[in-house]
Amino acid sequence: MKRMLALMLCFSLIAAPLALSGCETYGEAGGLGAGLGAVTGAVIGNQSGHALEGAAIGAVVGGLAGLVAHDIKVHKQRSREETVQDLRYEPSQGLVLKFISAEVLPSVARPGDLMQANFTYALLGAGAGIGVTETRTLLRGDRLLSDLASKTDTRDDGTYVSSQEFRLPNDIMQGIYTLDTRVTAGQNSISAKATFSVQ
Repeated sequence: MKRMLALMLCFSLIAAPLALSGCETYGEAGGLGAGLGAVTGAVIGNQSGHALEGAAIGAVVGGLAGLVAHDIKVHKQRSREETVQDLRYEPSQGLVLKFISAEVLPSVARPGDLMQANFTYALLGAGAGIGVTETRTLLRGDRLLSDLASKTDTRDDGTYVSSQEFRLPNDIMQGIYTLDTRVTAGQNSISAKATFSVQ
């Protein structure tokens, strides 16, 4: 009897996290947070950009529990023609992916603040469209704290602004933080770091 009760207890402990993690459909970045969701209580949602675009997702990796990030939103800032003129682009250059700017606002934050990360880049030579992957990670010094996002969409030529909001935990440590953004299209890849401080 005692052995049976022990077996039932073990089964319930194993099954509970599986039941909890199986009740949502996870997108590309959500998959990493799914295994941690039952333990950390992170808010995890769909990052596919379709069913729940803009929904809160949590991708806690290095112990920054309580961080809540939102889906990446992208808008075309300048047309193909404007971007060709800006970069003096020639078709012989082939596929061009060029970094323009990166920032995190506000640059001086407090625990619990809603932050916005912006990354601007130009894409030319994409033809009818090419898959562009955007990833963001948050670091403190050399320590990875969180994978904020990873998303792939098809884009044509133009200049784009990629934005993402995330809310800092109320108990986040003071210090300097770095948001590392990488954009990849075909064999081309660009990246940039933007810093902010928490006081």
